[in-house]
Amino acid sequence: MTADWTLVFKLRNNIPLEGDVELARRELCALTGTTVEPIDADALRTLSVQGWLLPKDVAIHREGTVGFRCQVDTPDLTRLFRRLSFCEQVLAIAPTADASVFRVLPIRLTRVQVVNGRACAVFIPFNAIAEWSDVVARRAKSPKDATALLDFLVDALVAPTPAELSHNVRTIIGAKQTTGHLFHGLHVYKAKFFPRMARAFINLCGGATVLDPFAGSGTALVEAAVMGAPSIGVDIDPLSVAIAQAKAQLLSDDGAVAEAIADVLGRLDASDKGQVSLFEIAETPVAYAITPQFLRHRIPEPELREVEADVAAVLRALRGLPACSPLHIALSDALSRKFKFRFLGLGYGRFSLSILPRRVRAMFVDNLHYLSRSLAVWQWLRAHTGVRPAPIRVLHGDARRLPLADASVDCIVTSPPYMPASSGRENYLKSKAYAMTALGLIAPDAVDALEAEQIGSVQRVGDSEDLPADARAVVEWMQGDPTRCVKAAATASYFVDLRASLREVHRVLKSGGKCAYVVARRHVFYRYQSREVVRIVESADITAQLAMQAGLRLLELVHVELQKQNTVARPRSLDAYYETIVLLQKGEA
Repeated sequence: MTADWTLVFKLRNNIPLEGDVELARRELCALTGTTVEPIDADALRTLSVQGWLLPKDVAIHREGTVGFRCQVDTPDLTRLFRRLSFCEQVLAIAPTADASVFRVLPIRLTRVQVVNGRACAVFIPFNAIAEWSDVVARRAKSPKDATALLDFLVDALVAPTPAELSHNVRTIIGAKQTTGHLFHGLHVYKAKFFPRMARAFINLCGGATVLDPFAGSGTALVEAAVMGAPSIGVDIDPLSVAIAQAKAQLLSDDGAVAEAIADVLGRLDASDKGQVSLFEIAETPVAYAITPQFLRHRIPEPELREVEADVAAVLRALRGLPACSPLHIALSDALSRKFKFRFLGLGYGRFSLSILPRRVRAMFVDNLHYLSRSLAVWQWLRAHTGVRPAPIRVLHGDARRLPLADASVDCIVTSPPYMPASSGRENYLKSKAYAMTALGLIAPDAVDALEAEQIGSVQRVGDSEDLPADARAVVEWMQGDPTRCVKAAATASYFVDLRASLREVHRVLKSGGKCAYVVARRHVFYRYQSREVVRIVESADITAQLAMQAGLRLLELVHVELQKQNTVARPRSLDAYYETIVLLQKGEA
């Protein structure tokens, strides 16, 4: 029996690495249930010549594979529209001239016609237009301008007779930075999960319910929700929980946040002009002692007074809103950007600190304007795609002791913290401490105690006795190295903690459930002066060994090269950097 439908998938223009092309192939095989064949730019142009029209500039700015093709019996077009990660356009050719077979696709993002007696449709997948929507939100001057620009973009891409795309459209669809959509750009977050990677492995792992036990800022949760899968996130860091909860609120917002933004901007403007109410004049000012103790002596006194005054003014304007509302998170982001930490990676908690000259209040106002544009483009997406997010539940908890029942989730997609032996990565919490104290999530003098509870913290101490041989070898080498011995016990604790989290993965997964556990492929140790490599640790292999100790079955290690944006972030920064997806499964009962 032959397959009747033809599907052609055009990859995004901003996919420069072969690892992403391979991930796209894997995802397409999972979503179509068949194998797909790669096609080059000439093959894509040929389709247009034959009448199956795509935009005229089909050539992608890369050589080799620019898309994929397959034949299927009956495609699930709704699933493809909602779940594709790496494709910007799909051509579907039906075995019939009846164009009604495409009625499941959103009209606004689809062009349907009959060619050679067969109905065909070209449509833009949800995630492509979602990623472009953030580029639009950042470029636009107002919410109205943002939605008008989205209309212009879609009209150009699904025009009945595709024309040469304008420079403006090309700039949007070719943008390299596309990780702020769906409110992922609400708050700066170090080592944030890449949305495309999260989507791809949710697709590969399948399942009706998705868990991220290291939820961070909620990237995987948001991606699962718009794909139609209910999600659960757990994190030990209260600020991470607050950010993820704010994103979930924004996805389901009915206009209340936009009203709150207008109200708060009005209050701040009135305050600037001295137009305050009699109630506010009579009110006793509240003192906000928000600066963590370890920072007070590092910030010049005039700067410190200015920051605390700005925070006090913003918090007064936010009065009446629920704690940790999306607008509070906008304040947290401003504080997190104001103070730039760079921990030196020596294990003693030493760091350099740079302070941006812009005032926190000005950055907060900018954040509110960006948030209002992001809300506008999200409402545009909801109106024109029909996508309604599945429920998101965010819990404050510990990945080593998950607050979930046995065998309660279908799949897990997560990225745990890096090992503390990796330079500069052992003090995530301290770099967020100012934002947490401002939101009242932690007392200024309690930062160190919470830091000591974090997986990957340099303050933790553990024993490597029952770890896999490769993990023990790393710890023993560090113990004998005069510059790294200070972090040996913390590294042992990291491996022990990681194994504990993997045991919890095994416990809460349903039988046959899969887990994508994303870690650095390797960690490279250098001599601090010469930057000569002294040892390479295959950390993904160690993670796989820990997973098997935890009772999970190793399916595969998938190595994915990442494109670094910061070329001075690490010694030997021009070297290729890879993350590895450790694909695991809970054995059948």
